[in-house]
Amino acid sequence: MSAPSSRIRATSPLEERFGFACGLSSVPVMARAHRHDDVEVVLPLGGAAVLDHGGTAYGIGAHECGVFWAGLPHRLADTDPGGAGEDVSVAWLTVPLVDVLAWHGLPSTFAAELLRGRLLTLAAPAAMEGSMRTWSREIGASPTLTRAARLEVEAFLTRAAPTARPPEGLRPTPSGPAAAATAMASFVSSHYRDPLSVADVAAVAHLHPSTAAATFRRHLGVTIGDYLAQCRTAEAQRLLISTDATTSEIALRAGFGSTSRFYARFVQDVGMPPAAYRRHLG
Repeated sequence: MSAPSSRIRATSPLEERFGFACGLSSVPVMARAHRHDDVEVVLPLGGAAVLDHGGTAYGIGAHECGVFWAGLPHRLADTDPGGAGEDVSVAWLTVPLVDVLAWHGLPSTFAAELLRGRLLTLAAPAAMEGSMRTWSREIGASPTLTRAARLEVEAFLTRAAPTARPPEGLRPTPSGPAAAATAMASFVSSHYRDPLSVADVAAVAHLHPSTAAATFRRHLGVTIGDYLAQCRTAEAQRLLISTDATTSEIALRAGFGSTSRFYARFVQDVGMPPAAYRRHLG
């Protein structure tokens, strides 16, 4: 970033590529915000967790799964009780968005809510942790086991989708620099369609632009510019899937300002041109 009043620019490519995968891990509380074109399911193990998704902190309770479209920047942010800074033990599952949209038994309202950027919670069956452990072993082990796991995952989400609901409450706003970073991320995720400068974002947290940029990167693991571009790319993906708008219309509606800038960033983040992405999911 150059002068504080300059428009925000993004340079880092999107690196994450998950696909159909499952795992159990202990995730650092201040994990870097990232995004990938999958539907993700997160199951906290042994308690609750807080997930920052699109600039908002959501609590996922014990015996609950959080499910969301991972196209919006997100990160596991904290344990629920007190924010003591421990790692968060979770089981996680990712399914390519194109696969989920092809499931005929899935309620259309469920997919629509995910594409709008909503995080939903599902009641986790008693055997859910065991299922996640099994899937983590079987996915990729052989074509037969991977296919069986895929059918089981589809059955689980199809059964659970009608009970999906937004989290009942948000985690209380943290204090200090973490609160400032969260406030700035929330502002960006709500105003990414507008032409934003570093100073615009910094003003939300009442910080000098250079301090705001450093605080944002330290607590979210990504620059303000990249976070802004991630939000815009995610919105473009949503519009490509859910509307018949032209590429130039989508570029403007997602906040890119020009078709050329939109095209370059979309290819960088998604790995294919917008038209090819639309055909791929069509």
